[in-house]
Amino acid sequence: MIRKCGQRALVATVGALVLTIGAGSGIAVAQDNGINVSGSSTVEPITALVGELFAEENPDVPVAVDGPGTGDGFALFCDGETDISNASRPIEEAEIATCESNGIEYTELPVGLDGLSVVVNKKSSLKLKCLSQADLYAIFGPESTGDLADASALATELGSTHTLPSSGSVTKFTPGPESGTYDAFIELGYEDIMGERLEAGNITDTIVNDEGETQVAQALISDGQFPNDNDIVQRVASTKDGIGFLGIAYYLQNKDKLKAVAIEDPESGSCVKPTVKTVQSGTYLPLSRTLSIYVNNTKASKNRALKDFVDFYMMEEILTDIVTEAGYAPLHDDEIQASIEAWSSAR
Repeated sequence: MIRKCGQRALVATVGALVLTIGAGSGIAVAQDNGINVSGSSTVEPITALVGELFAEENPDVPVAVDGPGTGDGFALFCDGETDISNASRPIEEAEIATCESNGIEYTELPVGLDGLSVVVNKKSSLKLKCLSQADLYAIFGPESTGDLADASALATELGSTHTLPSSGSVTKFTPGPESGTYDAFIELGYEDIMGERLEAGNITDTIVNDEGETQVAQALISDGQFPNDNDIVQRVASTKDGIGFLGIAYYLQNKDKLKAVAIEDPESGSCVKPTVKTVQSGTYLPLSRTLSIYVNNTKASKNRALKDFVDFYMMEEILTDIVTEAGYAPLHDDEIQASIEAWSSAR
């Protein structure tokens, strides 16, 4: 029986959340018979809540969950240092290669849906009601300056029909490159526009990669980059002209400090705000994404506690009620069953 825990301030946790049950307290990682999870700070609230519930039924199993970022999490995972990697983006080719070279076999298990939320200070005077992909590029992309007059001119050049403020500035607080949220925001928000601008020669800050190809040096310009969404909440909430983006759970838990800007659906032209309902229904576009966990198959076969934990995670009630309680949208029914079946086939 899963006991509903009510709303928790799990997303307010700063740094590593360690659920230490049984053999002692204050350890930084789980013991040998325990479970070590690292990776995305966006997925952290879900896995932490699952860990808390699992611990109620398994009081002798320590569970350690932290959120340094998807990229940092995969680095640990592919070196065999963790059992599960929380991820807010799919594993990349270079990470796959590292896992393969280290003999790490894994199973990818989608667990929920997120809507990347563009947020400003609750008391902000910034008149940003709805942003298109062109607006997102003009504010955050490699040609952005922080000056709203510049952003307005660039967005208009790119075809935006929204009116950005013609004066003032923004201070941008965002995740950094170690974060899956950083990658996802660029990919979903304005990657196509950025590619076209690069090809046209409009972007001057470029580098040549190992393959001899010219690419953007900085795909996203910000005034401060933080791997944990809680830090972004604090900076935006304490800065009058602050703006940033983060997972929807962090926005929903901090609506007293932040307000979300609606995002234009590029197909319908409608302006939609991020809510669990709009993310789950697929109407919050283009900034919706899938959240996943990656499980080390070999460790799961040798560590009964780890196997039991993932079995627990892959219960339908966990992937519906508990994902919702953590602040995210559940997968669609067929996707939930696909995750459950994927784990059943792997274990």
